[in-house]
Amino acid sequence: MRIGVGFLMLALLGLSAAMLWRSGQQQLGAADISSEHELVFFSAPWCGYCDRARTWFDDQRIGYLEIDIESSTEAHRLWREAGGRGVPLVLVGEQRIPGYSPDAYARALREAAH
Repeated sequence: MRIGVGFLMLALLGLSAAMLWRSGQQQLGAADISSEHELVFFSAPWCGYCDRARTWFDDQRIGYLEIDIESSTEAHRLWREAGGRGVPLVLVGEQRIPGYSPDAYARALREAAH
């Protein structure tokens, strides 16, 4: 029993250290991925919120680079390096916006324009 508890504590300590190390790493911004687009949009084909985000960007006539995280290992790697944990994940400049949030997208685009 003591060995199991000790092992569990050691595993949790290692996980905590890994998370702390990862949080100190710099995540990718839009400019790290595309010099032509200030907005980079990570999506997946099955994602309904991605469809909504795409429609919103198109309706607002906002140019963007869309990356399907399931299209290649490179696309998936970029998404993970950008801090991806779900889709949609939108990068505007250095800002990272997880999920579907037109208000957050508009605010980030306004801030990036200044």
